[in-house]
Amino acid sequence: MRRLLPCLALFLSPVFAGLPQDAAELLKQAGNANDDRERQTTLEKMAALPSLDATQKKEAVSLADFARRWNESGLKFYGAAMRGKPYRALGDYDFGVAADSPLKPLCELYRGRMLAWNLIENSNVRTNPKEAKWFKDESVASFKRVTEAFPKNEAARMYLGEAQPWGSIPEKVAGAPEWATLQREQLERMAEIIRWWITHRQRDNGEFGGGWGDDCEMWRWWSSVLLGFDDPQITAAQLKFSRSAVTRPHLKGGFNTEITDVEHAAEDTTDNLVPLMVLEPDNPKWTQWGLKMGDFMRDVWTGRNERGHLQFKSFYFSATEAAPQPHRAFDVIANVGALHPALLAWQKTGDEKLGAQICTWLDTWVDATAREENGKPAGILPASLHWPDGAASGAEGHWWEPVKPGGYMHSYYIWPSVITEITDALMLAHVMTGKETYLAPLRSMAAIRLKYLKNPASAKAAPGSEIWCAQELAPRRNANSNTGGLVKTLARFKALTGTTEFDELLKLEGSEFVIRTDAEGRRELEKALEESLGALRVNFAGFTSEVRSTDRCVRFVQFLAQDYAFDDYKGVMQPKHELLYRMVTGDKNAPRFPQMAVRWLTPPKEIAALVTEASTTRFSAELFHFGKEPRQLSAELRQLKPGSYKASLTINGESAKLPGDVVKIEKGRFTKLPFTLPAQKLVVLSLQPVP
Repeated sequence: MRRLLPCLALFLSPVFAGLPQDAAELLKQAGNANDDRERQTTLEKMAALPSLDATQKKEAVSLADFARRWNESGLKFYGAAMRGKPYRALGDYDFGVAADSPLKPLCELYRGRMLAWNLIENSNVRTNPKEAKWFKDESVASFKRVTEAFPKNEAARMYLGEAQPWGSIPEKVAGAPEWATLQREQLERMAEIIRWWITHRQRDNGEFGGGWGDDCEMWRWWSSVLLGFDDPQITAAQLKFSRSAVTRPHLKGGFNTEITDVEHAAEDTTDNLVPLMVLEPDNPKWTQWGLKMGDFMRDVWTGRNERGHLQFKSFYFSATEAAPQPHRAFDVIANVGALHPALLAWQKTGDEKLGAQICTWLDTWVDATAREENGKPAGILPASLHWPDGAASGAEGHWWEPVKPGGYMHSYYIWPSVITEITDALMLAHVMTGKETYLAPLRSMAAIRLKYLKNPASAKAAPGSEIWCAQELAPRRNANSNTGGLVKTLARFKALTGTTEFDELLKLEGSEFVIRTDAEGRRELEKALEESLGALRVNFAGFTSEVRSTDRCVRFVQFLAQDYAFDDYKGVMQPKHELLYRMVTGDKNAPRFPQMAVRWLTPPKEIAALVTEASTTRFSAELFHFGKEPRQLSAELRQLKPGSYKASLTINGESAKLPGDVVKIEKGRFTKLPFTLPAQKLVVLSLQPVP
């Protein structure tokens, strides 16, 4: 009798009512499975049962086939059925299962996931209060129905906020600074996440399953490990992907042959050439390709406007054409994204022709910044410049909106958009040419931001006003782009030149964005690292097997926001991968346009690095090796000007010998400095110019 009780309980549950016993058992097993392959196999067994009636069999076959495609097709294969339909139509996805079917609760698992990842990825949904709330609420409702039917389903519980710890916490090492302990664990966890993707998702052609257009962005999230260090497996995987990506037919001429908005037109080149230029700096092919972006700029994308200034004719373009539609006839801040490989090539080669072309275009933005026009305050970079009149204007009379509300990618292009990408270009132009004019937009906006911080408004200002601009220039915890945060460019400028001009503003913006090494700065840094590590210690599946949008592969925490603020305003952008990148490389901004001071040629395991000085004439970094034996590695120096430098090493404050204490930096090449890290001691590596 006792052996019959579980079966009796199974049949008493309304979830399994009407199913034969063998089918009900398999459905329960499939619903409680925590591995999607196991779930697929179990559903296939269920679909093959002779005990099912015709309707039940048809539904079981349909759901088993969906589970197979979930595991074996592209990660967003279901999107094909939604093309041309409203976003909310995803909630009515047809699984081939009736609403009153016993299989319906298992459909809810897939429905909840699809809604969740659409919310995480789709900016038009995420930034629309009504749509965002609907997607979150509907997704949560689906997961609740899953847990009611299948209480052991860990995935559903994770989406409902039940944190699932993973991995082990390394033992404390005596003498290790707190920042090093916190950073070391995060680097190792990030590396483990990346290796999961390589092992479980990377295909023979290099893809990771999200489609080329999404997969190409994954390196941005991985930059602290991928660019900061040299892990052979991880480096090889990125090279495999990017080399394959740039050989696709639509890039044969050097740029996308399909007209689309710049964020998507440029990603196939920018998001592949940039990592290739970083990981293979001595391969002339990538530098030459970067220089070629100048040809497209000159011959296709830009022209002289009615004011005689050089500007992009549109923000929709291809290798052969700039889109002619009037509502797309804008030069936007984000257009600089197409030029990142060119900027890196210019920086490396000093090519005068390319430099003059880039500077002429930047001159247009400098001029437009100074003007008060169409409600745009003087001293503020415009969101867009209209073609062909060159006016600082946007859609529907709003200078800050190149795309009207509700339009495609509206939230991406609305001011300040990826403003630090263009302010970085202005800063680079100053460093390369010495001309003060390129600093004018940085100085005017820094003054406006500082004025606001000293006397902040009590309420949100009217869009487009000077106070609104000052508010929007705040650094944000955005995990993917350089939205807002003028401070990142100012920090880059200070690092490269040693200027103290913007120190007052830099100090007010916080150590998470401007890494300071004074006592207060280190405390803020450690607090930020603790927050970041808190997100990385849980929900491994949220960074790996649950991801359906690879261009958002570390943004699962965003879904868990409790107040429906799904973007970066409430600190939901965790883990802080850009902070890790800045610490280990000495770059002060995001990796999409990298300005790395160093790359550590060693795997990101049992090590921590904090670059404390990264100018063009000086370099200093603190390192801690957690292993028990000495470690051989090299520092690949990337920002120092050509010349001779005195290298020094101190161990726990005492001087130590280097194989060679004078390092020669040659133009156009990165110098490798080999040295030995002792076990479990704080080391400081420094380089200063030889007098």
